Order: sequence, then structure tokens, then C-alpha cells
Amino acid sequence: MGITVFPILRTMIKAHFRQSATAIATLWALSFAPGLHPPAIAAEPPESAPETSETETFENVYDQAQAELPDNLYVLYRIIDRLARANNLDEHPWRVIIEDNNNINAYATEANLIIINFGLLDQTAGDASALACVVAHEMAHHTHQHAAIWTSRRAQWREQMEMHDSEEEQAEFAEKSAQLRREQELEADSWGYRYAATAGFETEGCFRGFDVLSRLPQALVDSDTHPAVPKRIETLEALMVDHPPTSLAQRGELQLRTSEPLTYDMLEDDRWLRINSKRGGSFVEDFERLFPDE
Repeated sequence: MGITVFPILRTMIKAHFRQSATAIATLWALSFAPGLHPPAIAAEPPESAPETSETETFENVYDQAQAELPDNLYVLYRIIDRLARANNLDEHPWRVIIEDNNNINAYATEANLIIINFGLLDQTAGDASALACVVAHEMAHHTHQHAAIWTSRRAQWREQMEMHDSEEEQAEFAEKSAQLRREQELEADSWGYRYAATAGFETEGCFRGFDVLSRLPQALVDSDTHPAVPKRIETLEALMVDHPPTSLAQRGELQLRTSEPLTYDMLEDDRWLRINSKRGGSFVEDFERLFPDE
């Protein structure tokens, strides 16, 4: 999966859903991607949220989410909540959208927005850890500002070649861009693994995700957007030696014990889920906290 490098206007989101995802593509990103990538997941298109009584009360936010959200969005909410809290990534809200097409892909775009294709949910159904590695990969694209860096670097390279713009320079520009994307994918793989392990997910899920990715066209060779899957697996195996999952999980468990579950809000016709930051999702509540006597 990857990141979409150009900003997406909120007003274009719906139109974007009706197109095939050409995003910098695949598993976690589904390419574990550039520029900016547990209960069983139902193998059917995103359903609408079940109706709940306005008077119904819940013991905690998780019970409420399970009652109110479609299964796929509920699982994504729980995954992002856990990843964000365990890794101190809850300073800003996270947004997730399920795109209704069968591509096996996920990608990062805009600010903290992760788009996941239904085809990916279908192929990771029943494997929360594999899905968590994909989501963590996309979160890493955001936390490491891949989209901003990629756009900035390309602008610099364009400026340097502006006076000549020969075929040779164009080829060099294209290769530099592709190399940067591949490097960012490996970095997102690295941090995605660390985020998922810190949150307590099975690190074998990352390899199961790569197994799905390895069956896609061009997965076994470097592309303009992603390294070959065997190279990514080899890099991840080496990383796990230096950063054992058990030590990461111990650190994450402390963060989870000392933080509160994140709240959520449904937007855009029940297809856009916002997982709020640790400050919550209400301007009114925060204003009243600042000025309680007014």
C-alpha cells in the first residue's frame, strides 16, 4: 500500500471511491508505501452501521463501538486505537475509510487518513495481526512525513534540471523518484513492524501479509513504487533481530495500561471513521474544560 502524494480534497472523496485505487499501491501499503500504508472480518462489502436505541447505555466505549459500527470498521477502530495508544501516536485524530472495490491495497493520503480497499479486508479476513501490520505501515507513512518529503524532493530535483530538461535528466529524475519511494516503503515496513509489535500483535502477521502481497503481479521485482517482496521480507527479518517483538510489546503494554481508550465519530455516510485523539472529539467539551466558569 502506499501513500497518495497529492492532497485529496475532502469534497472529492466520494468521487474517489468510485474509481479504482491507483494509489501508490499495495498490502500494507499493502505494501506495508510513499509520500505520506480480531474478530473475523466479514467477506462482504461494508455494511451500514446497525441501529441502536438512543437510550441504550454501554459499560465502555468498546462495547458501544461493537454495537454501533459495522464489523470491518469496528475492527479497524480497535486496531488503530491500540496502535495509537501503545506507540504514543494519539496526539492527533486518525481517519479510516473502506473503499468498496476488490483491489488488494491500502494507502495513506491527506493528514492521518488511511484508505483500505475491501479486497484487502477479504484477503486478511480472520487475521487481525496481518491487518494491523498493514494499518501500522500506513500510519508510519504519516508519522514519517513521506508524502511531504517525496513532494519536496521532487520539486528540488525539478528545479535543478529546469535549465536543460534533457532525456537523460528526465530518466535520472524518474529513477531518483522511484528510489525514494522504495526507500520510504522499507522505512514504513520497519516502523509498521515496530508499531504492531509494540501494540502486542503477532509479528508473524506481517509475514502473512507479505505472503498475500507476493501473489500480486510484479511483486517479485522492484517497481517504481515498491521494493520486491523478497527484499522486504529479508529486511524485516534482519530488523526483528535488533528489535525483538517481546521487548517492544512490554513497552507498549505499559502505555496501554496508563492511557484511556480513544473515542470515535462516524462521518461521510457511515464510511468515514475518525478515531479521535486523546483529547476527544468535542470542541465544546474542550472549551468548557479551558473556561469552566464562563
